[in-house]
Amino acid sequence: MLARFLANTRGGVAPLMAVLAVPVLAAVGMAVDYTRINAARTAFQVALDATALMMSKNAATETDEQRQTEATNTFNSLFSRPEVTDAAVTPAYTSAGGSKLTLNGTAVVHTNFLGVIGISQVDISAMSVSTWGNTRLRVALVLDNTGSMASDGKMDALKTASHNLLTQLNGAALHPEDVYVSIVPFSKDVNFGAENYSQSWLRWDLWDAVNGHCSNSSYHKQSTCVSHGKVWTPARPQHVEWLRHRS
Repeated sequence: MLARFLANTRGGVAPLMAVLAVPVLAAVGMAVDYTRINAARTAFQVALDATALMMSKNAATETDEQRQTEATNTFNSLFSRPEVTDAAVTPAYTSAGGSKLTLNGTAVVHTNFLGVIGISQVDISAMSVSTWGNTRLRVALVLDNTGSMASDGKMDALKTASHNLLTQLNGAALHPEDVYVSIVPFSKDVNFGAENYSQSWLRWDLWDAVNGHCSNSSYHKQSTCVSHGKVWTPARPQHVEWLRHRS
């Protein structure tokens, strides 16, 4: 009878399942906790990004204390997960080379199953950066002050419009050098000053091309004069006068 008992394998699966049940359940539990942690981390990042975008409107004009209060309140209103505790958001604002707001966030996710292997919580962290105003504004106003502007209130309208634009630009500048404005009044010619005679942005070649004479009087343009092998001599142009006044 003993031999028949030892040879009987019926019911042998039950002990095997009992042995395997513990690691199988542990693996399933860890997978569940892993999924919960990833979902919490994703939601945490999304809430942090939204907080950074919402704060960028007023961050430049707030103090460090005000930014901290706004960051905490805004984030807490956007993020609510019961498995996540000890959430903290720290803002950092800089204005060098444009406005930049950086939010660093940390939190703790409590586990349900990983505790059996000694992991009762997992720390998560995230960072969000919002930048704006990297390109500084450059504006040039070329204002007509010819004689025709004296009629029909044109000059007064020009002054009012210019002042209104400058007021708007001044309001848009949160920091020094955010906006540069140059004003160039003109009537017929614009005098940039004799000291700018040799500046590269002055195109004297354009002046010379239309002010001068050819060694052959049949040609009246520099291009046709030179193309026919003749010599083009620029007239005494304005830039020579500038040079004379500088010396």
